[in-house]
Amino acid sequence: MDLTLSWDLFIIVFFAMVIAYAFIIGKHDSVKLVIATYIATVAVQGLGNIFERLTGESHAMLSMLGLSVDSTILATTKLVFFGAVVIFIMIRSGINIEYGKEPGTALSTIITAMFGFATAGLILSTLLTFVSGGAILDTALADSTNVSPIIQQSKLMQVLIFNQDLWYALPAILILGVGFLSSE
Repeated sequence: MDLTLSWDLFIIVFFAMVIAYAFIIGKHDSVKLVIATYIATVAVQGLGNIFERLTGESHAMLSMLGLSVDSTILATTKLVFFGAVVIFIMIRSGINIEYGKEPGTALSTIITAMFGFATAGLILSTLLTFVSGGAILDTALADSTNVSPIIQQSKLMQVLIFNQDLWYALPAILILGVGFLSSE
């Protein structure tokens, strides 16, 4: 496999960092991170659409004031807001995850690593969706002018983008699976 140092290395390091973070915060908070990521994704996408609609309607007035809202500003705002919402939900939401029966240490370690892996894919897919300016699970994400040059440079980015539906579904499937394993 030809490793492109820019994007392939970024993806590998990002996955490693999120998996390491999952081990630091533990299995329960990893599930909380998945939930926070889902909520933040939908909230930011919805608020971004509202903002885009409002600025589109008042585009003439904003232009007279010397302000312009282009796709880069909107994407950057979404990325920053996404990070802030995830952190806020993790810290202040009051969400607390507990399982009735805890599996053994080895299985718990594997589950934590799987949550970290799935969360990294979910976060990267979400970030790429915001950068592309598309909608969540947009099948034309790879055709975006912001994303298509990245795909041409990186095999891992191709895998990430062409399987974005898997990255959105995998954390939910893991939560359900762990729920079945941990039920009393």
